[in-house]
Formats: sequence, structure tokens, C-alpha cells
Amino acid sequence: MNQEQGFTLIELLLVISIIGLLSSIVFISFEGGQKKARDVQRIQDINTFYNIMEQYKIAYGVYPGEEDTGGVHISSQCPSDIKDDLVSSGFLSVIIEDPFDSETSCSDNSDNAFFYGWDSAHCCEGQWCISINRLETQWAKDMLEERFGLKNLAGGSGDPLHYVTGGGNANIGTGDDFNFCFIKN
Repeated sequence: MNQEQGFTLIELLLVISIIGLLSSIVFISFEGGQKKARDVQRIQDINTFYNIMEQYKIAYGVYPGEEDTGGVHISSQCPSDIKDDLVSSGFLSVIIEDPFDSETSCSDNSDNAFFYGWDSAHCCEGQWCISINRLETQWAKDMLEERFGLKNLAGGSGDPLHYVTGGGNANIGTGDDFNFCFIKN
């Protein structure tokens, strides 16, 4: 008897279905990893801004971006005093931007936009704030809350990190943004 060996149509469809299912699982895991990586970058960028701003204050006696009283996006594409101050002074060779900044208009202050914001006249008297307008993962929000004990400015904590509530320019203090405030003195 001469019987040919091979796969039936059902067996081939089953194998293709299993491969498709495994590919979907890998893709979903990869996408979640990318979001977390971008949030890690955002948190590192804010830490970098904090350190540079403190160095600038030591060198010049004031924080950069003093004229940005209407709130601005921190971006190479958007006009701002903070960008001009940091780049022209040599503290930054290029401005640090949100990973999705190129997809955000300078005038888009919505909760869904990705950008870093700066306002030298927003938070309470004597408070200047820099912000991450939008984080992508709950992990990042939880980590920031746990690490820094995010608090409303009105509650006062003695820590320069605060979660600011209430409206504001450059969307500071609205939605799920993370704000880092400096005491102007």
C-alpha cells in the first residue's frame, strides 16, 4: 500500500491558529514594554530637568524660563524662554522632549497630548512648575506616587515634588499630569 504522508487541512489550520495566537500575545507584551520604557524616559527627563534647573540657579541666581508666565511646552518646535535660557547658556545642547513630542502641536494643552510643560507663574505664589503632561502606564503613576508621596500644594510637604490640582497654563495641574514645582526665591 502506497500511502502518502502529509498534513490534513485541519491540522494546518490548527497550527496556523496557534502561531497567530502566540504572535498576538508576544505583540501585546512588546507594546506594554514600549509604553513602560517611554514612561521611564519621561521620569528620567524630569529628573534631568530638575538637576539642570538647580545648576542654572546656582550659576545665575534665578531659575531659567522666568518670562514663560503663560505656560509653555518644552520642545524644540515651540518658542519658550526656558528653552532659550538652557540652550544658550550651554546647560543643554538640545532641549529634552517627550518621546511623542513631534506628534503634539505647541497649542495642544489637552489631557491626551504628550509634552513637557513649564510655567513660571502658575502654582501658588512663588512656585514654578515643570510637568509631564501625560504618562502611559499605571505603573509609572503608582511608582511616582509611592516614591514621592505626591501631595497637593495646599497640603504642603516640604518636598519640591507635588501633585498639583486645579487648572493651569501648559495644562499644569490638570488631568493625570505629574508636576515638579520649584520654590522661587
